Amino acid sequence: MADELDLLFRALVLRVRDVRPEHLSRPFEVADILRTFVPYRGTRAEVGVETAEDYEVVILRLLSGERGYVFSDDAMQEDLRRELDSGNPDLRALQAYGTAKVTLAQHAMRQVLEASPTATVPGDAPTVAPPATPNIAPQAPALDALSAQLSPTLAELGEAIAGAGEGKSRQSFQPRASRLPDPSAETPTRSPRPGCRFCGQALPEGRDVTFCPQCGQNLKVRRCAGCSAEVEPGWKFCVSCGRASAG
Repeated sequence: MADELDLLFRALVLRVRDVRPEHLSRPFEVADILRTFVPYRGTRAEVGVETAEDYEVVILRLLSGERGYVFSDDAMQEDLRRELDSGNPDLRALQAYGTAKVTLAQHAMRQVLEASPTATVPGDAPTVAPPATPNIAPQAPALDALSAQLSPTLAELGEAIAGAGEGKSRQSFQPRASRLPDPSAETPTRSPRPGCRFCGQALPEGRDVTFCPQCGQNLKVRRCAGCSAEVEPGWKFCVSCGRASAG
């Protein structure tokens, strides 16, 4: 039976589809979730939460990587998991990570669209299920077209994580680099470059990459787990909030 986290992710996918369908396969900011896609006042009844605090805890669970519904910065997800495990999470963490980028897990997103009677692909006309045959899924062509538009690396990554997280209420998120598929490797002696830690997209091989060509994030900048400020190499503490550096 679906719980608050499942219902929140479903509402998020359908809202993104209706408002900004290009973000079904592209990164967007945490602030967009809170203000545009699934704000508390417009979503609490659908998700089944009674207070703003309950709603924010569910948002923390989503952003922490629980069940592999979204991908984001590893440092942010580790920090949010620590807050949840504390038993009394500091909900101000949502504001601290307002500009962090997240990406929908493609396999889980397609499952939501497949179950929706009006699932569409960006640029296509809406396909409405015939009322007399509710058990027939008329969206298969649309979903096939959506799969063709998605990045193969990100789509396969979503499938791998969704399969591992099915049926678990609190799955511990693991670094995405270890789960990236390797369909194009030609020799067993060379491993492919890990994808972008912000959006999961593949990075160019055979060159020094500073910025992700897909989301534009600086891959060589270290961020403070507490306030997301830049931490220079060798620093043991963040100069903005005083938090100890992770490494």
